Amino acid sequence: MTRHRVKMQLLLLLGVATSRCLHDETQKSVRLLRPHLSQMPTHFRSSVLPLSSSRDPQPLRIQTYYTRDPLSNEAWAPDGASRALAALRETTQRIQGILAVIPAQRPLLLSRDPTQYCRAIWGDPDTPNYHRCSLLNPGYQGESCLGAKMPDAHLRGYSLWPEHGLPQLIQPDGPGVQNTDFLLYVRVAHTSKCHKEPSVIAYAACCQLDSEDRPLAGTIVYCAQHLTSPSLSHGDIVTATLHELLHVLGFSGQLFMKWRDCPSGLSARENCSTRKHVTRRDEWGQLLLTTPTVSHSLAKHLGVPGTVLGVPLEEEGSLSSHWESRLLQGSIMTATFDGAQHTRLDRITLAAFEDSGWYQVNYSAAEELLWGQGSGPEFGLVSTCGNGSSDFFCTRSGLGCHYLHLDKGSCSSDPVLEGCRIYKPLASGSECWKEENGLLTRAENPHGEIYHLHSRCFLANLTSQALSKGKVSQPSTSPTGRCYLHQCTHKGVYEVQVEGSPWIPCLPGKAVQIPGYYGLLYCPQGRLCLSNKGTSAVTSPQMSFSTQDLLFQLSLGLTGTPGHSLGKEEREELAEVVLQALVTRGGTSRCYFHSPSITTNLMFTVSMWKSPGCQGPSVATLYQNLTLSFQEKPLQVHHGKAIFTTEYSKLLTSMDHSISVTDQLLSTGFCILLLILVGALGTLAYQKRATLQVGPSTT
Repeated sequence: MTRHRVKMQLLLLLGVATSRCLHDETQKSVRLLRPHLSQMPTHFRSSVLPLSSSRDPQPLRIQTYYTRDPLSNEAWAPDGASRALAALRETTQRIQGILAVIPAQRPLLLSRDPTQYCRAIWGDPDTPNYHRCSLLNPGYQGESCLGAKMPDAHLRGYSLWPEHGLPQLIQPDGPGVQNTDFLLYVRVAHTSKCHKEPSVIAYAACCQLDSEDRPLAGTIVYCAQHLTSPSLSHGDIVTATLHELLHVLGFSGQLFMKWRDCPSGLSARENCSTRKHVTRRDEWGQLLLTTPTVSHSLAKHLGVPGTVLGVPLEEEGSLSSHWESRLLQGSIMTATFDGAQHTRLDRITLAAFEDSGWYQVNYSAAEELLWGQGSGPEFGLVSTCGNGSSDFFCTRSGLGCHYLHLDKGSCSSDPVLEGCRIYKPLASGSECWKEENGLLTRAENPHGEIYHLHSRCFLANLTSQALSKGKVSQPSTSPTGRCYLHQCTHKGVYEVQVEGSPWIPCLPGKAVQIPGYYGLLYCPQGRLCLSNKGTSAVTSPQMSFSTQDLLFQLSLGLTGTPGHSLGKEEREELAEVVLQALVTRGGTSRCYFHSPSITTNLMFTVSMWKSPGCQGPSVATLYQNLTLSFQEKPLQVHHGKAIFTTEYSKLLTSMDHSISVTDQLLSTGFCILLLILVGALGTLAYQKRATLQVGPSTT
């Protein structure tokens, strides 16, 4: 197989725009830090979050830190920040239901880069302070990653060392971030990268690793101009965010060499070692990811279980961070992006995270990848894609159907496909499931197309007999992609309806005639109605929560200095700051908290749900932590130069059916205690509000 270096199509595209993928070059620009043994602290507090065992994997706790303090002159843009933060909340919650780690029981502290704060070190190996900092850099302004400044509270301290003797402490260790396994810094900005690559929605990089090389912190940067675009759906932003976070968490050419081999599982870390073979090149020079779980997953997907297959990676230079598009079209970790409805978090990608040696993986979260399923070991090769052996590829020009049959498609290629051709969705108007695309009258609809939520693309050459008025007795055109209504009757079995026709059984792999129409409609095999449910949906349903899942709704009245009000964007930022403080104060996981908001009079409200995959304290413990916390000390947060303090709090409870009797009794006791506290604070608040207008302080 002859391959050539190509300019790859960007992961995050709008319409059909193309550009280079930014992850590899972005990751290369970041100096990855890993703590030295001498930096390991011995005085940490224990984590507040109770754990069943420090050796048992728990859902990955991702803490986000939203910053609007770029280090350069790049303009910060608040427009669209709320869309980015909403996508982040959904994405991190989803990841927490998929990946688990051995949780840290101490606050997370990040390392400082000695090449930044230190100008010189002691060079004599015979001195006791060999390689320690002997001269500070006077221009040191702290740590950052991709322009996101890291607060001192998140960082280890540093010292100045004499040639002999004890050091001078310059900056002590910060308190760290409680109950966190991964810290994600978030920026929304117009950066130079966004300007140079105008189709980019977001890019990200890993910044720091832990002592076993697991990613510990990273930054995601959203290009602000796209977040205000109506053509970009919430699902698209979530999918883009998920792709970038999977890069940062380990699916990266820069991190493959750090993957671990843990034959005894995550709980036996002493048996882990760095993997010796993660990637290799085959006899044709193709770069492959060859770890065992990934190889077995691909073999099963292609229908050849037991065969040892490496998974091809896209050729992107010396390193690659994406699956080969010809083989795994539609996977979340390929280099091209055709919209959220065409993208799947597949089992092969999840297998990569198991093989990293850092995570326990919940495979029940995997989505079925239809592309290439059961197609054999020769599938996706440049030498076979054009010989007609697989209907996943196409060879002719004209309109057909995208392989998921949600859209009409054009048979075309691009650089990453290396000459192979597939049906790609058209830039606009090709979605069969969008009713607005079918605004044609019957007189203008000779092919009987129906655009509807449950419509799919079928190859057909139908022409209405009534509209042809006897002029056409046989179809004169070859089959092309058309939109018709379908409904599932059994798994793999469905019916089809054309405008004005009854429901017609459509046997997969066969062609059917439609009453009132000349021509044939061809029924795809192995593509529609693959579940045991009824009519298949266009996209996966969004996660919803019933009132039985609601643990409680928390409201906090904030106060500050009178005479100052906050705008919409400032309130959204403040809501995130309060939420982060609340998570730390309550000693619980971020995955419990949903939909934080702040009103114009500074009433903060957040709902708490037991979302799938979310593990942590019981309902009684949550009540205990929050109630006792507000009893002992009001919540105080800093936002900009202002300080906000809780004036009163209120909890609205909806008990989960799974709570034990003991938990209910404990919760009732805490509720009574809380009501007494709220009553007292409410009286004080009423008196205070009679003379004080709520607003932020500037102290």
